[in-house]
Amino acid sequence: MSLPNENFAERRGLLAVQIARQRGELAEAYRNLEKPIHYAEYGMRGFGFLRKNPWFFVALPAVLSMASTFFGLRKKKSVPPPPSQPQSVEGPPKGFLGHAAKWSGHGWQLYKFYRRIRRYFL
Repeated sequence: MSLPNENFAERRGLLAVQIARQRGELAEAYRNLEKPIHYAEYGMRGFGFLRKNPWFFVALPAVLSMASTFFGLRKKKSVPPPPSQPQSVEGPPKGFLGHAAKWSGHGWQLYKFYRRIRRYFL
């Protein structure tokens, strides 16, 4: 008759472990119960700030845009690795086509610069 007692003792031990684990989970859930309320309160505070300070909607995009421009100007450009085979070094083509290629390159760089800064003036 010791066999049913051992099964009963094992079953009691397993149930005790399971109950302890569930109590821990319940305590954790109770601690996390108030987190959504805190998040809602923080959201209401932020909304109240934006409602009292409408200038923020104008200033924030301008500040972010200017900061990204300034940090973009400081960014170092990577230098491509030297080519493995030496290339023939030729000067720019002479004549009308050479001048047209040179000045169209300058124009393209000026256009790209204009595209970057036009949002600050329009």
